[in-house]
Amino acid sequence: MMSFCILPFLFCICIFHYAHGYLSVTTNKKHSLFKLKSTFHKFHTINSQTVQLQLPLSLSKSSNDPNNENIPSFIETIVLQQVYPAMMKHIEEYGNPNIPLGTTDGKKCKTLRRMAFQNKLTEKEMELLEGMSFRLNNLEDVYEEADFDECLERLLKYEKEFGTNYQIPKKYKPDPELGAWVTMVRRIGRDDIEEERRNKLDQINFAWISTRKCGSVFMSSYRTIKGRLEECCNIPSSSSVKEGSTKIKVIDHEKHSNILKEEKVAQWIKAQKLAADLGNLSEHRCEYMDSLPGLNWREF
Repeated sequence: MMSFCILPFLFCICIFHYAHGYLSVTTNKKHSLFKLKSTFHKFHTINSQTVQLQLPLSLSKSSNDPNNENIPSFIETIVLQQVYPAMMKHIEEYGNPNIPLGTTDGKKCKTLRRMAFQNKLTEKEMELLEGMSFRLNNLEDVYEEADFDECLERLLKYEKEFGTNYQIPKKYKPDPELGAWVTMVRRIGRDDIEEERRNKLDQINFAWISTRKCGSVFMSSYRTIKGRLEECCNIPSSSSVKEGSTKIKVIDHEKHSNILKEEKVAQWIKAQKLAADLGNLSEHRCEYMDSLPGLNWREF
């Protein structure tokens, strides 16, 4: 009778020992598995870092950025590498690679133009940009960003070597920046350029008029239209070539309106607006357009 009473007690003890052993084994297994995972994670991380450091920079970038896979391998200039995918996207959407200013990519395009003028791009990179119809002839930017005294010194060296009375070609291959700079100096003109710079150019007997057959269709049309519109306005004596139209008041509204309604004038303004919308009008030309008195050309 006593043995039957003890049996349930012994059964409970057996169950307790079995359960305790199972939990111990399971806990140890989980702990071992956790250690194994931690070790693998550390090894994987270290191994990945090691591989990443051993890879060339270009391959490392390609693995992280799928856009870089489409960048031509011959592109060496970092700025061009960075903006190339955005330029291709701009071509798909707008038909050209000329990203407007106001964005990071637009500023990079501006940097590319300056580097092109400074002969800092490779021959293949230049061929690529020209084949994409990338706008390179941004003369206004060259004039604004170039060091005036440095360009003046280079111009003196050119004149000493060739003796052409400063008739340097606009597209002077040995120094594209200098050719563009001289062209822009003449476009601004002796009367409108800064006084200090005018004096320096006069001291070297700079030829303000080019004997070469060249000129800007934009500037020619711009000056004609601007002059006609100014005849309808009250212009403060302190206004300058690039002064905003907010300081100029239209006094002959009928004449002003009739000028803007002329077919050739209207077509020219609309052409500039379209060029700006497509990113083909430089920042400085946009500023020129902004200075047309009594006209909001962006909403024309």
